[in-house]
Amino acid sequence: MAKVLEVRDLAVGYGGEPLLEEISFDVLRGEVFAILGGSGCGKSTLLRTLIGLQEPIAGRVHFRGIGPPAKAMTPPQFGVLFQSSALFGSRTLLQNVLLPLQKWTRLPAAAALAVAMARLRLVGLDRFAHHLPSAVSGGMRKRAGIARALALDPPVLFFDEPSAGLDPVTAAELDELILTLARDLGVTIVLVTHELPSILQVADQCIMLDGAAVGIIARGAPRELSERSTDPRVQAFFRRQVLPRNL
Repeated sequence: MAKVLEVRDLAVGYGGEPLLEEISFDVLRGEVFAILGGSGCGKSTLLRTLIGLQEPIAGRVHFRGIGPPAKAMTPPQFGVLFQSSALFGSRTLLQNVLLPLQKWTRLPAAAALAVAMARLRLVGLDRFAHHLPSAVSGGMRKRAGIARALALDPPVLFFDEPSAGLDPVTAAELDELILTLARDLGVTIVLVTHELPSILQVADQCIMLDGAAVGIIARGAPRELSERSTDPRVQAFFRRQVLPRNL
């Protein structure tokens, strides 16, 4: 299966001080790839670097073999769902989804509207197209954020903590949507999360980060790691256990 994302010897952090070093991994087309780890280990910083919002300290990110995302993509070849959804509060859900189409395409207004409505329909929000974000639930805002991320029909989506702040039922519904996008539409999804049910439900492959180790401590299929890894840090994560103080 073809590679969509190549990351090699990446170091990320702030002010030249790395939070993570020697990060290398590949993401394959159609895969759901999870970046795991505890709070503060550098997951979101790594994601920001992957999508070009932050320059790496060292190493390289190649997206579909064409180079660093921020410098090689006009229009962007990926969509992003931020943890807070990042919708514009003064715009309706439909207007939010229209924004990438208006910025990056020359579609006639009617065609852009049709595409935006199709994206909202895909995530089950077409009946709420003219609602403001404040008038819908947190889960619906997440879905609207996904619809906007899909506006340009990108081959890759990046999700930052998609289930954060959602109740279990809504989180499960979002997991089903992620699986639909990957399995039925062939979209590649890279997600940052520490939500165990979602990890085991949707992720094909993962890497686990550790702040103290300043890098990757495990990689593979999540269920295999949870059942077979002998690393106490990995087992503590998957079993929700407290690590011994000497580790």
